[in-house]
Amino acid sequence: MPHLLNNRLVADPLSAAKTFMAALESNDADKAAAVCAEDVAIELPGGDRQLEGREGAKQLIRMAPPFVRVVREEAVMGTTVILRGLTRSPGHFANYTTWTFETDGDLITHVTFAWRPAN
Repeated sequence: MPHLLNNRLVADPLSAAKTFMAALESNDADKAAAVCAEDVAIELPGGDRQLEGREGAKQLIRMAPPFVRVVREEAVMGTTVILRGLTRSPGHFANYTTWTFETDGDLITHVTFAWRPAN
């Protein structure tokens, strides 16, 4: 979602990543797909499986369990966004999670996420 800076349209990769995460929280597959490039690649943890395209983004949203996700740290390096935080299933487990979104500046082109136990 580009925004205006000094009367110039500039890319906003953080906005795309945050929109994707909000879609994950609200289980809104169409919203997630809207901020993804047509050929987005989403690597699932373990690296043995990858979802592809906007339909793959929708599939990820639909299959994601209803966890509580809290982003505690944001980093933007050019067109790459890294979000770190906590993913938990109250009463069951908590994981530290790192989401990495590569973008073309506006749309997400590649997603990876990994977690490690927090408890």
